[in-house]
Amino acid sequence: MVSARWRGWAGRLGRARWRGWAGRLGWAAGVAVAGAGLFWCYLLVSRTAGVTSDASSNALQAWDMLHGNVLLHGWWLSDVSFYTTELPEYALVEWVHGLRPDDVHICAAITYTLLVLLTALVARGTARGREGTIRALLGGGLLLAPTLGFTSNAVLASPDHTGTGVPIMAALLLLDRVKPRWYVPVAILLILGWVEVADPLALVAGAAPVGAVCLFRAAKWLVPRWRSSEGGPGWYDPALAVAAGGSVLAARFAVEAIRAHGGFYVNPVPGTLFATTSALPHQLRTTGLSVLILFGADPVAQPDGLPLTFALIHLAGIAVAAVGLLIGLWRFLGRLDRVSQILLCGTLAVLAAGWLGTHMSSGFSAHEIAPVLPFGAALAGRMVGERLAGLPRRWAEPALAIGLAGYLAALGFLAAQPSVPAADRDPDLAALLVSHGLRDGLAGYWQASSTTLETGGQVTLAPIYGGSAYLWEVKAAWYDPATRYANFLVTVSEPPAEAVFTKPSVMRRLFGRPIAEYLLGRYSVLVYDKNLLLTLIPFPAPP
Repeated sequence: MVSARWRGWAGRLGRARWRGWAGRLGWAAGVAVAGAGLFWCYLLVSRTAGVTSDASSNALQAWDMLHGNVLLHGWWLSDVSFYTTELPEYALVEWVHGLRPDDVHICAAITYTLLVLLTALVARGTARGREGTIRALLGGGLLLAPTLGFTSNAVLASPDHTGTGVPIMAALLLLDRVKPRWYVPVAILLILGWVEVADPLALVAGAAPVGAVCLFRAAKWLVPRWRSSEGGPGWYDPALAVAAGGSVLAARFAVEAIRAHGGFYVNPVPGTLFATTSALPHQLRTTGLSVLILFGADPVAQPDGLPLTFALIHLAGIAVAAVGLLIGLWRFLGRLDRVSQILLCGTLAVLAAGWLGTHMSSGFSAHEIAPVLPFGAALAGRMVGERLAGLPRRWAEPALAIGLAGYLAALGFLAAQPSVPAADRDPDLAALLVSHGLRDGLAGYWQASSTTLETGGQVTLAPIYGGSAYLWEVKAAWYDPATRYANFLVTVSEPPAEAVFTKPSVMRRLFGRPIAEYLLGRYSVLVYDKNLLLTLIPFPAPP
């Protein structure tokens, strides 16, 4: 017969397990509900901007993968492939939704929702209860509401480094939540290698900080008075450092294998790698401006009224992120945990790359340092959230609630803005081409893929620059005169940055007098009785 004492212990154990499961289910339900709400808001926000040819090209690549061209044979991509990050996401959405411009908005909303949720979970870390909630809300809250203009364009437009943060944050969550086991370094190698295939920035934002931090911690472990059991056994950090370095080799091998089997070609990064000494002051100002833009705290670019008010509210958010960074620096040599150290080093590494590199030319370049946003927010959640949780409830909760209310109001305001036409601001161009039975033609880069996507692939416009193919986000088969008969050309008269591709006077001189012409605002559609592809400079073979 079981004694009353044993029954009491069994009952307490059962209640403790139930409370544990109830807590996990509560968090899972909260994350699911928050994710659904955030996805809908970010979908509306993304629709406030048009779909450019950059994003449209990604959608067309994913469509090609979905229809059997898995290695993207014949494609010349930009300097970033997105092959293992956004392109599979696009393919899944297109499998369900078909080939439509709204695919770009759906994928942008999915990516940013995942980034916000993962940032909140990384900010929470291993904390539980009140502290865990405060840390998660603070970290995720800093990403909650991108403001109008540059910020929403940087994080919710075409895939351009924002999605790179998703697998990196997932890797950090794994390091936080899983006890040291042999398979964790293997998983880190695979995750980092996977994202590095898609985006070389992952080397700076992922592999480099993970490797540097783990080597530093391994060196500390060798000194008995600095040794701590909190970081795991002595083999763990060296194994993680090897995994980070191995991910670079694995990614390089994967890209070379894809090329060897006839897969896509990635254009080299344009320009030089490092800025000149004279350019560093400008680079520093632009990098600082880009940080303000990413955190939605750039008041200069906002119109008066609510947009300016919300931008000023976001200044408080960037102040919190700066405080988190300073606390992390102060504690780095002490007992700062592994993930917080990686977040700190990742933030500094990306900022240094932006400052010392050549690609931070203006506020439009904010996306080049996009990982700074989730890294800084998660670090602030861990550093500042821990201290906020130590304050009395009458101070901590109201302060956090006021900040979140301001950010939620900003998100609601942005989501309520009207949507814009999908295809590069001129969907009527697609309708004109379809109505006149024009199917294969040529156009400038900014009209080509966006119009192709707008028509759902009914019309194919191959991008050109003057008399040659524009070798950026294009497929070689579009320029093959043996399989395609391109008998029309879309020229554009303004703005100059777009007109330079297919300036009307230059196009008439190159291709001759058309047999018909259709005018639509800034566009002239020139129709010929010949295959214009025969006039172009032949499409080159990849180097």
